Amino acid sequence: MDRHIKNGMVSMGVWIIFLVVLFGSYLTITDTPFSCLLDEETGGFISATFFIAWALIWFGIGRHYSLDYELKEQAFIKKYEGIDETIRLTMFKKAYFSNIAHMLSRVFFIAVPFYVAANVKDTVTLKNCIYIAILMIASIALYGYYKKNYVKDITL
Repeated sequence: MDRHIKNGMVSMGVWIIFLVVLFGSYLTITDTPFSCLLDEETGGFISATFFIAWALIWFGIGRHYSLDYELKEQAFIKKYEGIDETIRLTMFKKAYFSNIAHMLSRVFFIAVPFYVAANVKDTVTLKNCIYIAILMIASIALYGYYKKNYVKDITL
């Protein structure tokens, strides 16, 4: 089996485990039956289709990022052939993952006003404040990681 397909399967598996833990803990804590998660109109068909669609989306995300990582790694290796391999790979990992952290920090930052617009009705509740704080802390932490590990260019 191709390495990229395996990475896609891993990301899909992590997504499924996340959902099982999330919804399993919700059902256990609230003491509600599993049937409350299924749509009543179609007997669970839409819920199952939604679950399968998101699992396939996460498979695609994992496979895509595996391919992307390998292609960018090969380009980085070609660009900096004269540098020691361990230093070169360390610099590549810092550059690659800091760029992903930068993108995710922007996503979390932009999510704050959208969360407020969609979920804060009349008054701000403690739950809303907690969600907004989590989004803001994630954004700041990822931006800090980006600034700490950003590699603009390697000079010899």
